[in-house]
Amino acid sequence: MNAMLGLQGDDAIKDITLEMQEFPGVFNKKDCILDIIGTTNAGEKVLVEVQQQGDDFFRDRVEYYISRVIENQVHTSEKYELPRIYFLGLLDFELFPEEPQKYIHHVDEMCNGRKFFPKIQKIFVEIDKFFELEKAGVTVNDNSEAAQWLRAIKVIVKEEPVPEKIMQNETFRHLLDSVELINFVEELFNAEVKNMTDLKAEHEIGFSEGKTEGAAEERKKANEERLEMARASLAEGDSIEKVTRIFKLSESEVLAVQAKPTAQGK
Repeated sequence: MNAMLGLQGDDAIKDITLEMQEFPGVFNKKDCILDIIGTTNAGEKVLVEVQQQGDDFFRDRVEYYISRVIENQVHTSEKYELPRIYFLGLLDFELFPEEPQKYIHHVDEMCNGRKFFPKIQKIFVEIDKFFELEKAGVTVNDNSEAAQWLRAIKVIVKEEPVPEKIMQNETFRHLLDSVELINFVEELFNAEVKNMTDLKAEHEIGFSEGKTEGAAEERKKANEERLEMARASLAEGDSIEKVTRIFKLSESEVLAVQAKPTAQGK
């Protein structure tokens, strides 16, 4: 998001909320529901809308969303001083057919060649158009951060070979490693479910034969391995929320893992 908006330093986004945030309508006004909301280091809002299909009123909806967020910024007895607001539209369709050679569009309200109200910045990224331009060789020499991010995302989504330029970037290497870890954990979890099913069958058979102890030990070992991987993930700096989601653990289990010293620490 920082790359698409060109934000750096104090202007950069410090955190995002992936849960849909609703700005309820007043009386009979329509609600406003946003996909992602970011906050910059300066406390300014970044509104992100991911749109897969175009419609006749998409531009109207963008203006309405921005106006609702603006309205939410000013309270009774306060002066009309608004913070900067960014809107980022990540589009999987073509919104600007009149500009076939551009995939990032900065839209401003202009007056005599100057921005009338620069506090509101609207940026639209036509993702599919970028890939078409890349295929045609138009953006091959585009080394902007936005282009590099789109290339990295394409590598992940399409499961393509990773270009050397991408591998030279530490952030992209970390991204690719994280995706590989998530995929590995999902495979591990699926394999573990199968093992647990097999163990359950063994348990039932062993119960009738008086041989349950081995199955219980196997379950205990599998669970300990999962907890050890969760501990390693926390040590790498992953959040508790992420670890609970990836390793299918409860928050209390993750907190217990976090508090327990490692074997090396002992």
